[in-house]
Parts: sequence; C-alpha cells; structure tokens
Amino acid sequence: MVKTEFGIKVRMELFKRDMTLKQLSQELGISVPYLSDILRGQRKGKKQRKRIIEILELEEEVDN
Repeated sequence: MVKTEFGIKVRMELFKRDMTLKQLSQELGISVPYLSDILRGQRKGKKQRKRIIEILELEEEVDN
C-alpha cells in the first residue's frame, strides 16, 4: 500500500504512462521490492528518488 505523497505521485505517473514498477526498477537498476520500499517510505533512497523524478519528469519532490 502506498503511504507517501511521493509514492502516490509516482504511481499516478506510472499509470498515465502505462508503465509498471518492474519497468521503472529496471531503468533505475534496482529491484522491485527496493523501489516499492522507497515509494512506501520504508527506505529513503535519496539518489533513487532524484532519478525517479528525472525519469518521470515530475515537477518537484514531495516530502515523505
């Protein structure tokens, strides 16, 4: 379950692009469970969050 604003924003963008977590994780070079932990706020993954923002062309990072 998504618990962070960042996670919600990312999942909404993935849906718009018809893109899966697996596809995003492959582009990032990380595992799906690790990506999922970042989106749920269980891991910080600061470098990965920056790359997610760049890949999905999000306006700016949301706290959490």
